[in-house]
Amino acid sequence: MSMHKWLSTGSIYLNVEVNEEKDGNTERCTKRKNKYAPALKHFLPYRSPPFDSRAMPSNSAGLFSYVAITWMSRVMWKAFRHGLTVDDLYELQMSDRAEPNAHRLEKLWNDHVRTYGEKSSLSSVVWRFCRTRCIVAMSFMVLAVIFQFMGPAVIQKFILEYVSDKQEEFPLWWGLMLVAILFVCQLLRNYCFGAGYVMGLHTAIRVQGAMQFLVYKKMLMLRSGGERVLGQILTFCTNEQERLFEACHMGVLMLGTPVMFIMSVTYSLLVLGPWALVGNVVILLFYPIMGGIARVTSLVRIGTVQVTDQRVSLMSEILNSIRLIKMYAWEDSFAEKIADVRNLERKQLQKAAFLQSFSNTVTPAITVLASITTFLCYSLTGHDLYATEAFTVFAVFTAMQFTVGTLPYGIKCLAEANVSCKKIQKFLHRPNYESPFSKMVSDDIIHIQNGVFAWESQKREEISRKKGRSKKTYQTKSNDIANGSAKDERGAFLTHEEMQPVIALQNLTLNVAREKLIGVCGSVGSGKSSLLSAIMGDMMMVSGDLQVMGSVAIVSQQAWIFNDSVRENILFGLPFQEDKYQEVIECCSLQRDLELLANGDKTEIGERGSNLSGGQKQRINLARAVYADKDIYLLDDPLSAVDAKVARNIFNYCVKTKLSNKTVLLVTHGMQFLEQCDEVLYMKDGVISERGTHQELVESKKDYYQMLQFDQVRDKKVVAENAAAMGDSCLNGEIIGDEAAGKLTSEEEHNMSQTGFRAYLRYAQFCGGFCIMLLLLLLVLFFTLSRLASGIWLRKWLDDGDGREAERRSDNTSKYENCSEIEMKGKVNENPSLWIYQLVYGLLFVVMMLLGLFKGILIARQLLLGSSCLHDTMFRKVMRCPISFFDTTPTGRILQRFSKDMDELDVRVPFFFEFVWQGLMFVITQMVLVCVIFPIFSIPMAVATGLFVLLDIWLNIGLRETKKLDNLLKSPVINHISSTMAGLSVIRTYGRQKVFLERFCGKLNRTLASDFIFRSSIRWFTFRMDMIAVVMVTLTGLVVVVCRDSVSAANCGLALSCVFAVSTFVPFVMQLKSEMQARFTSVERILEYTEDLPEEAPVKLCDTAPPTNWPWSGAIQLHNVQLRYRPDLPLVLHGVTANVKGGEKIGVVGRTGAGKSSLITTLLRLTELAGGRILIDSIDISKIGLHDLRSAVAIIPQDPVLFQGTMRYNLDPFGEHSDEKIWEALEKAHLKDKISREEKQLQSLVEADGENLSVGEKQLICLARALLRKNKILLLDEATASVDVETDFLIQQTIQDAFGHCTVLTIAHRLNTISSYDRVMVMDAGKVIEFDSPSNLMNIENSVFRQMMLAMGISSLQDSNTIGKISHS
Repeated sequence: MSMHKWLSTGSIYLNVEVNEEKDGNTERCTKRKNKYAPALKHFLPYRSPPFDSRAMPSNSAGLFSYVAITWMSRVMWKAFRHGLTVDDLYELQMSDRAEPNAHRLEKLWNDHVRTYGEKSSLSSVVWRFCRTRCIVAMSFMVLAVIFQFMGPAVIQKFILEYVSDKQEEFPLWWGLMLVAILFVCQLLRNYCFGAGYVMGLHTAIRVQGAMQFLVYKKMLMLRSGGERVLGQILTFCTNEQERLFEACHMGVLMLGTPVMFIMSVTYSLLVLGPWALVGNVVILLFYPIMGGIARVTSLVRIGTVQVTDQRVSLMSEILNSIRLIKMYAWEDSFAEKIADVRNLERKQLQKAAFLQSFSNTVTPAITVLASITTFLCYSLTGHDLYATEAFTVFAVFTAMQFTVGTLPYGIKCLAEANVSCKKIQKFLHRPNYESPFSKMVSDDIIHIQNGVFAWESQKREEISRKKGRSKKTYQTKSNDIANGSAKDERGAFLTHEEMQPVIALQNLTLNVAREKLIGVCGSVGSGKSSLLSAIMGDMMMVSGDLQVMGSVAIVSQQAWIFNDSVRENILFGLPFQEDKYQEVIECCSLQRDLELLANGDKTEIGERGSNLSGGQKQRINLARAVYADKDIYLLDDPLSAVDAKVARNIFNYCVKTKLSNKTVLLVTHGMQFLEQCDEVLYMKDGVISERGTHQELVESKKDYYQMLQFDQVRDKKVVAENAAAMGDSCLNGEIIGDEAAGKLTSEEEHNMSQTGFRAYLRYAQFCGGFCIMLLLLLLVLFFTLSRLASGIWLRKWLDDGDGREAERRSDNTSKYENCSEIEMKGKVNENPSLWIYQLVYGLLFVVMMLLGLFKGILIARQLLLGSSCLHDTMFRKVMRCPISFFDTTPTGRILQRFSKDMDELDVRVPFFFEFVWQGLMFVITQMVLVCVIFPIFSIPMAVATGLFVLLDIWLNIGLRETKKLDNLLKSPVINHISSTMAGLSVIRTYGRQKVFLERFCGKLNRTLASDFIFRSSIRWFTFRMDMIAVVMVTLTGLVVVVCRDSVSAANCGLALSCVFAVSTFVPFVMQLKSEMQARFTSVERILEYTEDLPEEAPVKLCDTAPPTNWPWSGAIQLHNVQLRYRPDLPLVLHGVTANVKGGEKIGVVGRTGAGKSSLITTLLRLTELAGGRILIDSIDISKIGLHDLRSAVAIIPQDPVLFQGTMRYNLDPFGEHSDEKIWEALEKAHLKDKISREEKQLQSLVEADGENLSVGEKQLICLARALLRKNKILLLDEATASVDVETDFLIQQTIQDAFGHCTVLTIAHRLNTISSYDRVMVMDAGKVIEFDSPSNLMNIENSVFRQMMLAMGISSLQDSNTIGKISHS
């Protein structure tokens, strides 16, 4: 037997667990001894490449290649020449993969929880996880800081003393030696910084992989899920992981700050004396200020994350329900809802952006303020200030710029990571699924004693302001609706989630013997599906005893299909066995479907089975269960989704024959099936009210007997042999064509039309236009110039001395002939204009701060407005896409734009925009100043600038390519998480957690590898930029030494201070610049969705808008209607022609996949016709706007869809109807009694996708929606498939009464429900083969409709109509 392909890489924890299973001191000692051996090998100058050419070379690189990222050169060159594909990526080596790191982190976490209990901290565990590596990385950073300090402080002072020595006491070789020492210090700084950076990079990748693995594993263990939890998980695996990465990666920079501060205090005291403490105290006071800013930022971040979670969760809900939203023309309602949440999010983001901008303003200003206060205090107290001491201290404070600048960045990273850890920790503490499965052997395979079971529901809490402030509920704008209808659910979100039980089953006692077929029936909402969920362990057992002594397979009422081939959906991770597989296909009636597929059972199925009919999805669902070969089968009404003949075949050949030696609980409303069950359970109001054989329950004449009255007139003689052979058609016609390979889902391309400079221009337009962006850039420039002006003014102050230098030099006597330069300039304190110099020097700081604040406010406002504008435009474009786009585009790919890419746009881009432009302006202005002081330096400066630009243009191509691949590989991870959450109960029941965990690991490791390559490419680029900066510092020192006779010490000090500041800052700036350009691909991806998406027809057409009272009668004319779902696919409707009179009731029947639902598609223009035309009341529907059309037609779809919110919001999202109207609709939909029993009635909560309601109840809510709309045309697509026979009859009565004057088209498998209709349309293979009244069709011997009725046991229309008479009586 061959192993299934999903399990081809073996056990997830195989390599780890083998080590753990060993015992004995020898193994432990060896492990401890060799623990750091692989890391220590990085100190070897050269190492041979890894044996596997696909393995990431970084882990096997020698010292110089490891630090300088030389191993990336081949990838970067290929990216520059040809671009990169996914095949060019390396694979992570084992030490960096998610599995072993997650196993270690999980062990640490469990130990920590056992020790500290409720006081446990995930942040502490993460620190313990990466402590050693972080300490080593921080040690390298400390060395880098020391070498960084040596240049501008110690060596610069010696060089300035050398320049001030006009008597030439110091020889030239001494100056050259100082330059050489300067070069070595800068080089060592570069390598130490690189070593710390790369080590931090590896650490961050390990933490990121381990955390995502833990979150996904926890998701598989959850007792309850849903869209809300999915939104949180998607945020964890996108936005929050970025915070953790940055904390591990950049947090190591923080230790350099105290080291630099200690060295600066000590050295400045030696140079300037006690007055140097003034500037150091200013810098010291800066830290608590930045700590306060970080604290406030953290609080704002907590609020922002909650709103972001809500938006992502809502967006996921919209995408999963997009078909229904389009059918109901509800795009505007959801656009308003998203816009309201987004506005709230934007306000929070603007606060965070302003705080970040304020930090960017204060950080460079603090060293300037330190210099100003020091020199003003020093001079005001009468001390003489000289150029050598002044510019040495100035250089020391400037040298602190990098460490001072990285401190708030590091604090921000750690604060945000701590917030993320708290959120993830809270998620990890959610209650786990408790398996009811037992290995005990007993006569009864299911045992429930006095069981009380409840669903978990989440309490919604308002967000309150901090201490002493009044509570404020965040809610969206809404219309003034009676009783505040749609307010409570719109915009409200969870501050924390407390799970509260909602009792669904009570006093439940049930013992099921082995190999029995148990039928389960009852009215809508009686607890049938809840019973199966309780047996699976999906519900909370409040009290009682539950034991399930065998393995379980589930066939859920709403089939779960994942994006893979038909075969993989059936095998579900099990090995392929040909004979067994064919038996399963046959007993589930799937043979004909597979024959008609382009690539047989290897044909790809879209997400959630988007290209399958309801019956096909359910049969694949059933085939999966049968192939799994379990002991217990829980079948939740699988027969309602297929036609009568297929249902009978499945029951006879699958349930009764194939599963004859299994225990089967079959939920069904079909009496013909209940009669053949060994025992029947009748449920009512969450209890088993009747139990016994069919005959016993009939004789008792209770509720079961009453339900039977609706079905007793059926012919008991099965005449299946007389039913016409009528094979199933292909799968909705959608998957025959893409191609001979059966491929449906489109591969994601990264060839966007809006890229590079053009993308920047488009982004600028969204942010307010070119003038606004130019103003922002000018503000950044003015802020930088005001910062530079303080250094220039200091140089002028010191060079002017006492103002009498010109007088002394013009004196021709010998009085000043032997004076030193300092004596020629005189003492600055004796200058009569001293107060002017001091005043201007102080005012420059005030100007700089004002410019900085104004700059910060404008940048935070405009860039966040721009990102919101982009978001809203993208949302509108996505909502305008045709259904075919959603069929071929995975939801995760779209969601990534709205989660990860929007996070980049909201948080990263404003930070990068300000910081990078500020840094670039600083670098450029400083180097221009050096060229002004030393014109000879202009030539090497021009060469270096050209080299910078060349490298920037060339190497950024590689960065963009690696980032694009990184973005591409994140979508499969998000898709997998979304798909898993949708099928969580199925995955768990079948015991396939490990299979899906391994699939997740494969996708996650590829994403981590692409992320590592992207980050490594940044360092590869910046390391080389840093080396150019080292050369620039050395050349400046050389020019100063050689030209000491022609320039003053003040000029030399200013020039050296500028170059040192640049050389320290330029690697960081260039790194962020490169990262900004690479991350800007997220903006490009969003821009792609604002312009390059396909669009449906216009929503409204003013010129051809129908009259306001259209449609007046509801007459429908179809003329030669042809339909194909995509241009490359064959027709699914072949020339359908039919006329429906206004007010007629038309039943549409046919085998599964015959084209019935496709007919509905044409009437709503979900897909445009390939030929022919459709008229409604003589108006061609292709000539009017989609909103006008879809608003005029009511539909109850095959798969009912509900939204997270209140019951009222689900019925009336626009707030157009009064409460009285809504209650009237609920009464006609037979829901009034249930809703009125709820405590909050219309304001009672509906969970995402209506998880707290049965499928039948959801269908009735859809009926109530249709009743409220009061349209002339009603379409029902298997709308009553999930309700019991009695409720079905009541619904048909409602349709007859409430829609008596309307045109009704009903697709039905229960033929008795349409037997009283005016006419019946029989379809097969996309054609209308019969269209006449039921009586005429029943009178035709060879009529297909007659054969279908006979297959259901109905031999005459009188039999069917008698149901109504019995019910009435």
